[in-house]
Amino acid sequence: MQSFKQFSNLQESDTQKAYDMEHVIVSAAGGEPFISQRIPNSEKIGEKIISDLKLTGTGKFPKNTYPASKKWNQYFPGGAKGTTLTPKTDFLIGEKRISLKTGDGAQLMSGESKEATATFFTAVEKSGMKNDKMVMELGKHMKNLLPATDLRKLGIKGSKRDLQKTGKFIEVEILKRADDAHHAFKNDLRKVFDSNPSFAEAFTFEAMTGKEKFANSTGTAEYFLVTDWEGNAQLHNAFTDKGYVKKIAKQVNPDVRFKSNQIVSSAAKSKSNPKGGTGYYKFYSAIGLGLKMIVEEEVKYSNMLNEGIIDNIKNFVHRVIERAKKWYKNFIQQMKKIVGDSWQKLLEYMDIEPQVSFNNNINW
Repeated sequence: MQSFKQFSNLQESDTQKAYDMEHVIVSAAGGEPFISQRIPNSEKIGEKIISDLKLTGTGKFPKNTYPASKKWNQYFPGGAKGTTLTPKTDFLIGEKRISLKTGDGAQLMSGESKEATATFFTAVEKSGMKNDKMVMELGKHMKNLLPATDLRKLGIKGSKRDLQKTGKFIEVEILKRADDAHHAFKNDLRKVFDSNPSFAEAFTFEAMTGKEKFANSTGTAEYFLVTDWEGNAQLHNAFTDKGYVKKIAKQVNPDVRFKSNQIVSSAAKSKSNPKGGTGYYKFYSAIGLGLKMIVEEEVKYSNMLNEGIIDNIKNFVHRVIERAKKWYKNFIQQMKKIVGDSWQKLLEYMDIEPQVSFNNNINW
């Protein structure tokens, strides 16, 4: 069994050889001359690859970095920078933007969570998945928010203090149930993405090519040149060969879990809004504030008319529950207006974020 150090050395060696192979192919295509000390007979191997794949045009390298598109960058917390902006294209032969895959270190993309998140939102949009069904599923969970407990058994007589105590009890009970609805919603979300081939393929395609990330510029890889160290090579066009993308997607197998988190929007950041607040109430806030308003108004109303007179709490509870039902009825409709068709806004509203894991070691 190899030690971690031995494994790391092998990975580093493969990476260096892959870097050499890029220069070998570019050199064979009329680019800057290069002879590898790591790849035996590198000149002949480069010529074999160019000849076998019938590649035409001069070989050259792209720039070290390319800017992320505005659309893709809005999904990247804090904005993409540094090595995240390294192009997917390893080299160009004529007009062909090529990503080289050779050796055991040829991965799908960076393992950074922020890039996976941005790729997730891009894939959701490109796969044509709609969020309206999920909003309605949340509505079903919210039907169970109202407490079933018979509050009259609390022994409350109807003083202002007792009414406030009852109102607080209702608030706590409903917020507990809202938390249950929140967890159920996260489970529903996971089911939507679990084993969804359209999402998996869209995620894989974007991770491979960076088409949306780099706005289909030179930084976007269209072709995938897969070769061994002897120059036995294949060339795949990811834009047109859907079968190849599907083959890779089955290996990538993206898995999406969701965790509760307070999220701000980088797109909303400004001098007057440095934290990037979205400007609208989120799930718990909306429920908590709406319920608090109803309870406070009913406590005030009941005391104005009946302070010290009410023998039991029945009428008070009835009014609160009925008003809450009407408020919940409008909640989903208002939420749909806020989130629109944006999955990002939906997850922000629910105070959750995707945690994407995937197989990064692919048999190309």
